[in-house]
Amino acid sequence: MANLFVTTLGFVICLGLVGGVFVYFVKSALNSEDSSRIDPLPAHETTTGSPEIK
Repeated sequence: MANLFVTTLGFVICLGLVGGVFVYFVKSALNSEDSSRIDPLPAHETTTGSPEIK
């Protein structure tokens, strides 16, 4: 029974490490600042709800 517990615990730790490494590299590859630079939010909306055209 102890062997099964240790194996399960080791498997969960390995999954956590692999998941953490995956999330780290995905977050470093996807620059979140690019989304606001490429598609900025409109600065001001008019009373009709449409974005103001300058």
